Amino acid sequence: MDGGSSGGGENLRRLQRLWVWLLERKIQVGAVIFWVVVLVAARQYMTTNDLTFVELTNELRTTLTDEWYGPLLYLAVYLFRPLILFPAALLTILAGNIWGLWLGFLYGLIAGTASAVLPYVIGRWFANEDVVDEQISDEEATILQRFTGLLRRNPFQAVLTMRLLYLPYDAVSLLVGNLRISFLTFFLATALGNIGGTFSFVGIGASVEGDIASGQVEFNPEVLIFSVVVLVASFLISRYLSNRQRLADESARLQVEEDMRSSV
Repeated sequence: MDGGSSGGGENLRRLQRLWVWLLERKIQVGAVIFWVVVLVAARQYMTTNDLTFVELTNELRTTLTDEWYGPLLYLAVYLFRPLILFPAALLTILAGNIWGLWLGFLYGLIAGTASAVLPYVIGRWFANEDVVDEQISDEEATILQRFTGLLRRNPFQAVLTMRLLYLPYDAVSLLVGNLRISFLTFFLATALGNIGGTFSFVGIGASVEGDIASGQVEFNPEVLIFSVVVLVASFLISRYLSNRQRLADESARLQVEEDMRSSV
């Protein structure tokens, strides 16, 4: 009897630990469930309509380019990207491959900037510091920590610099929201900081010509080289801004120490 009670108690503790583990990783678990459902639904659709994977991707591409709601579907996927853990860079490259350089850049910039709103809102209205710490890894926290002071002093420059440095996209949005930075400042700085990266990744997608799903592709070297040049230029600019800010912070710190010594 005691053995049965002990076994039941152990099982209960295991269930409690499992529940806590699931709660701590609810976004990851939700993303896994979402992608399993998508894969099962896609497989069922292919079987019902007797389609191959290549035919399915071509049908999806036609929907995105020919239907009026195609760009809205792309925007919807991009908006919920933080919750389904879909790489932003891959979606941006996809925009260039589907719509070409200029229209792809427009859709990619709008969607990429808009997707930053969700983690910002979560950080601002629904998360305390403990929740933010759970969602940001230790490595990301270490990287972002040195920008916290600048975010309070000059939020526009801080957000712009972090976007130009390609710091973890959603982690930046979550932190900025948690610090209660003005939404307009955050949104404008994000949009401006996204221009270089968006153009570069869209250009990479636009340089790929042919049918990716079937493997029959070739590259447009002019578009690809131009995209890489823009990417490198934006990175060099970001490094310049980061170094300048580091020197300014060091100068301010030395000035404070000098003032403290003078007052003593």
